[in-house]
Amino acid sequence: MNVNRLRVLAVALGTLAVVATACVMPPPPATGTDPNTAPRAGDAAYVAPGPHPVGVTTLSLGDRSVEVWYPADPAGIGSTPAESYFIRDFIPPGFDALIPPEVNPPYLTAAHRDVPAAGDGPFPLSLFSHGAASFRLQSTELTTHLASWGFVVASPDYLERGLGSVLGAPPASPRSDTAVATLAIDAVRAASADGSSVLSGTVDPSGVYPFGHSAGGGTSIRLLDRPDVVNAIPLASGVLPLNLLNGTTVLPPGKAITWIAGRQDGIAAIDGVRVGYDYTPGEKRIVELSGAGHNNAFTDICEIGEGGVAQLALATGLPIPPSLLALGDDGCAVPPFRDSPELWDEVQHFLTAEMRYRSGLDAEPVGLGDAVLASFDDVARYDHAP
Repeated sequence: MNVNRLRVLAVALGTLAVVATACVMPPPPATGTDPNTAPRAGDAAYVAPGPHPVGVTTLSLGDRSVEVWYPADPAGIGSTPAESYFIRDFIPPGFDALIPPEVNPPYLTAAHRDVPAAGDGPFPLSLFSHGAASFRLQSTELTTHLASWGFVVASPDYLERGLGSVLGAPPASPRSDTAVATLAIDAVRAASADGSSVLSGTVDPSGVYPFGHSAGGGTSIRLLDRPDVVNAIPLASGVLPLNLLNGTTVLPPGKAITWIAGRQDGIAAIDGVRVGYDYTPGEKRIVELSGAGHNNAFTDICEIGEGGVAQLALATGLPIPPSLLALGDDGCAVPPFRDSPELWDEVQHFLTAEMRYRSGLDAEPVGLGDAVLASFDDVARYDHAP
């Protein structure tokens, strides 16, 4: 294709994008509870871990697993150590063989393996969906925090977009992301109904509360089609106007969406997140974090090893594509980005506050009013409707 044709094509595509944005009509104003009128509107109640210690177990979905975090019985933990995970467990054998044996940093979590569950359930079920080139344990700082505040949190392997797949080992029988999510939800509910399972009696089967990172944010939005889902929380995940126009992305009315994103995200640009917020037809919130890229506020990835997963890969000399390195490294360099623990507080609070309100654990919004911003340094924008 010659230069003139390329210029014509570029102009045409630009014009189409403008037309698409103009043709997508903004939604009517949302109606609901104004969080500023709640008695605890400014209470940053969910920064610290909750009252429950956290247990973790792994369920099989056949060709993949689902990790499940749950509120645990303090008396049942005893000497059970906190769980660690190793990213090498998610790397295909061919790549693993190229890595020196000593390069295997553990990531310590706040959960204890297969300890007895708390007896004050059942608890609401939340579903976490990981991003592209990632793995089910990528965000344990968020999943364990949510479990400590009274949720069972399930996170399945989305092998079709997972780390193993992008490194050359895709699943033999691919499934859609919503099919994987359904398998995980059904498996956790079945385990709760099984009197011999560590999850016995833990899950309230009446609803599911999804959230997800990056590509997993899209999964959480698609799960809004389920009748047992009333809200979704996409993290570092935006929307293209063209996708709204052609129906690829559907933001259904009557469902609440909280968008949480980094202002400096080089993968999921903040403009796309704002489009998602602007065109959400139900109750909505947007939290924009300064100093946050794609990973540091939402995942463990920047804290694995020295400098994060991408720096670990570079140190081993592995033949990782530049695009994959960029995906894994976005948000990890300090400066210009903030250290992950400095941003987790904000994400954990808004995630937990929204989930507890939507699930009915909190009868009124807690810490979702504008006054809560006095407790946080890194929130560059917080809007909500109503």
